[in-house]
Amino acid sequence: MPMSQSPRSLRQVLSGDDCLTASSAFDPISARIAHSLGFEVAVMGGSVASYAVLGAPDLILLTMTELVEQARRVCRAAPLRLIVDADHGYGNALNVMRTVQELQAAGVAGITIEDTLLPRAFGSLPAAQLVSLEEGVGKMKAALRGRGHGDALIFGRTSAASISGVDDAIRRLQAYEAAGVDAIFVPGLKRRADVDRIADAVKLPLILGGGSEEIADPQYLASRGVRVWLWGHQPFAAAVKAMVDTMTAIRDGATPGALAAAAPEALLKHYVDAAGYDAFTRDFLS
Repeated sequence: MPMSQSPRSLRQVLSGDDCLTASSAFDPISARIAHSLGFEVAVMGGSVASYAVLGAPDLILLTMTELVEQARRVCRAAPLRLIVDADHGYGNALNVMRTVQELQAAGVAGITIEDTLLPRAFGSLPAAQLVSLEEGVGKMKAALRGRGHGDALIFGRTSAASISGVDDAIRRLQAYEAAGVDAIFVPGLKRRADVDRIADAVKLPLILGGGSEEIADPQYLASRGVRVWLWGHQPFAAAVKAMVDTMTAIRDGATPGALAAAAPEALLKHYVDAAGYDAFTRDFLS
């Protein structure tokens, strides 16, 4: 398949000067599409992994094993630098170690570990809660120990900015930086003022998830030390909409030629690498 080839590792991306826009990836086909379109970095969120594997909301119903297997499928399909949202590490600090070991073995380039209290505790709805700073630091140290001498990068993540405020987010991120993580992952920032405060408070590269039109400027983000930015998981949402539209049209009697949302056969064959498998068939079965 005519995919872009980039020799840069995720570590090299983070040490550069640019802010890369990452693609969302949730299965082998989405990974191949992202890579063929020139994305160097992709993010598999816990939410879209839960959608794709279970058809369930992001409530930590997905198990660590299911997350790892989906990540393995994505990594096997395309040579993307895949960042995986490992949520809270699927338990305490010891579980974090195991999660990191398994994801690294699956070929993941970067792993985020967050300090949100997950699954949500009884009586906590609708507000999310955070674990203590001490427990968060322990999880970051456990993630680093779990990585050992491997190549996977560990990203300290907190949603404190939207839960307990930017001041607490800075306190936590500085502690995770001191613990030795490779970069900082911050979701949900919408104001430049908040990006600026966090960028001024930490020295590590930043990865942002989500955002707003106010911060949607790669040049500005690059100037503030943001090296990877993910708008969100719109590709999965678009795929769901296309499937609903196509199935509705079929139910209502549309012919195949009238299905505007359906990929042409040639495009579908391209992304399942039909030509490659035809060659394998000739080489080994004829």
